[in-house]
This record gives sequence, C-alpha cells and structure tokens, in this order.
Amino acid sequence: MKDDVLRVKELADAIGYGHLMCITSALWRDLLKENGYPTSGAFVPSILKNIKDENQNGFKFDIEFYDKYIKRI
Repeated sequence: MKDDVLRVKELADAIGYGHLMCITSALWRDLLKENGYPTSGAFVPSILKNIKDENQNGFKFDIEFYDKYIKRI
C-alpha cells in the first residue's frame, strides 16, 4: 500500500498530477474497450465545480476515503 502511493507520487511529481490522471483514465478506457466492457466504467478526471450539485455526494465520499487512505501510510 505505502509503496503504491509513493510510486504514484513519484510519477505524478515527474509528469504532473493532472496529466497522470488523464493518461490513466485514457488507458483504463482503452483496456475496458479491448476486453468488451463499457468504457463508462472508467473514471474521467474533473473538478467538483464541473459536476452537478446533486452528483457531488459520491465524489465527496471518495475524496474523504482517499484522503484518509494516503494519510494511513
């Protein structure tokens, strides 16, 4: 777990956090497509202000979860 976070941090520091998220999302969509799954299963990087208010609760849960996740290491 700690190694995963540190590897991602190192890569994101090197190439940029937003760039890493966009590339990862594109790779995930490509993998889903190659394996016959709907590409809607892949996350699309965005900022909260671009998400409708009624859809933000799920994102707030994810934010809190991952903030706690990286602090545990």
